[in-house]
Formats: sequence, C-alpha cells, structure tokens
Amino acid sequence: MSPILLAFLVGLSQGLLHAVGPDHCAAMATLGTLGGGRKRLALATALRFALGHAAMLGGIAAVCLLAGVGLSETFERWAEVFGGTVLLALAVAALLFPHSLGHGHPHLPGHSREPHEHVHTVSTAAGAFMAISGVRSLLLALPPLLMGGSMSLAAWTYLPGFALGILVGMGAVGLLFAEGLSRLSAGLTAWVHRAVAVGSGALGLFWIGSRLGG
Repeated sequence: MSPILLAFLVGLSQGLLHAVGPDHCAAMATLGTLGGGRKRLALATALRFALGHAAMLGGIAAVCLLAGVGLSETFERWAEVFGGTVLLALAVAALLFPHSLGHGHPHLPGHSREPHEHVHTVSTAAGAFMAISGVRSLLLALPPLLMGGSMSLAAWTYLPGFALGILVGMGAVGLLFAEGLSRLSAGLTAWVHRAVAVGSGALGLFWIGSRLGG
C-alpha cells in the first residue's frame, strides 16, 4: 500500500472515531432537538456541524505544522472548559427555546417563523467551537503528519482523510438520531428532547468541573 493511501486511511479511521465521541454526539443531538427533530434538517445540521468542526481542526493542524509548534496541556485544558461551556449553552437553549433552530433563533411575539439561513450559521459555529475542545484529535494527527516531514505529500493526505471521517461519522449520527425521533410519538419526542438537553448540560458541567478541578 502506498504511503499516500495509508496516511489517508489512517486519517479516515481516526476521523470516524473522533466524530462519534460523546461530546460531539451530545452537541449534534441537542442541535437536532432545536430543529424540531425533522429528518432533513437534522441531517443538514449534523453536516454543517461537521464542516465547521473539520475546518477548525484542519486549520489549527495546518498552522501548527507550518509554524512547527505544538499545543500545551494548559491550552488543551482551557479548550475543553470552553467546549463544556458550549455544550451547556446548547442545553440551556434547547430547554428554554425548543425548536428554535427551525427558524434559527428564539422568537419574540409576533416575529415571523419563516425559515432562513441562521440555522446554518448556528450549527457551523457550534461545530467550530467544539473543535477547539477536541484539540486532543489534533495531537493524534501530528505524529503521522510529522513522520515523513511536515511537507511530505503522504503526510498531508492524513488531514483530508480525517476531515472526511468527521463528515461521514457526524452525518451518520445526525441521520440515525433523526430517524429514531421520527418513529416516536409527539409526546415521547418532547420528553426525549428534554432528556437530550439535560444530558448535554450534565456532560458540559462535568467537563467544566473535571478540567477546572484537575
């Protein structure tokens, strides 16, 4: 097997594993509840989340490689505190403003509910912010990239593979979540939405507490 293909496949497999991490699943599920659990919107939300996530991770990795620098444990710890804060914010939004992503933001009385592009901005930004907390994936990316030298073509094919793994994995998570919700009654779906939001908030608080307490 050629080094280029091997680096791509390694990146793809690690991207798939990264995509199904509990923090990412919680964030995408919560975003899906904000969209009302509609199948097409949930899939689009997950893909937008994945695009923002992959772009941020790829950008950080590229800058670190070109500059020849790494990331400290302190940076990683505070990045994960920030990620926990993002999860907590999504949970609060889901509890206080359910279905708000169907329009893109919470509604004021008399405000039009016609859909527009804000939904894309919210999910993409959330994915990018969660990428900062996923800095450990960057640390996983660096060793295979550096083995052949930072300018090696085979080394750089790792990043597209990792990004594709994120897109496929997160898209699958979003689709499975939406498919599951579509089979539930309206009353049960509402309780699932609340449970997802509470779970995301609890995970966010755990992340914040464990990183600050450590």
